[in-house]
Amino acid sequence: MTHIGTFITESDTSIHEKLNQALETLLERDAPLLKASATERSLSFRLAMYLQQAFPDWDIDCEYNRWTGPCKRTRHMTSVTNTADTDARTAYPDIIIHHRGTHENLAAIEVQKSTNSFGKHQDIKKIQAYKRDSSFRHAFFVDIGVGDDAGRTHIDMMT
Repeated sequence: MTHIGTFITESDTSIHEKLNQALETLLERDAPLLKASATERSLSFRLAMYLQQAFPDWDIDCEYNRWTGPCKRTRHMTSVTNTADTDARTAYPDIIIHHRGTHENLAAIEVQKSTNSFGKHQDIKKIQAYKRDSSFRHAFFVDIGVGDDAGRTHIDMMT
């Protein structure tokens, strides 16, 4: 069953503040992972856990692939999902804040480690496509410092 309707959303500032708070918690509690340059998926998962605490009335998912309806494509890439894709060609946001089973998508978040400068441009294009072509009200790119850069983070809000 699909539920379509209006829903109360939070401001860019409120979401940015909660995302920043979750990042601070990640830096405090998971410093060994950051120093060891753990995988992006590991860091995304940990950040999602802290985001769940900041958004208790929302579902927080990593690489969520259970949207209903057809795959939506952008000019530059696949932007939403093809749940039948088993070859990892469909792009999913690293983290989403949403209500499962509805079209209530609060935010899409792309996470990148500071050591991965190669994929930054593509991740920014991807998150801009989610904001532009999907029903996400907010979109963020998060750069997390790892290794020698551990403790440094940067958040870009896509407008």
